[in-house]
Amino acid sequence: MSSTRLAQRIALLVGAAAVMGSGALAACSSEKKDEKPAERPAGEAPAVVPTEKKSLGSFTPTVKAPPAPTALPGNVVTGG
Repeated sequence: MSSTRLAQRIALLVGAAAVMGSGALAACSSEKKDEKPAERPAGEAPAVVPTEKKSLGSFTPTVKAPPAPTALPGNVVTGG
């Protein structure tokens, strides 16, 4: 068997092991997916929790960016 063919087989085995290992890790994740959601009567909407808008007060940045450069009239720059 040539060394190139052996290297290809080893690469294939390593790749297959990596795919199977990632699948095993995904199957054994720590998230509990088997828990049932809270039961509620049919047709009833889930409870909605209001969110609060947090005020930033009078925030103004201390550093101002320079304006974008503009071309002179008649000078057209294309992307090519």
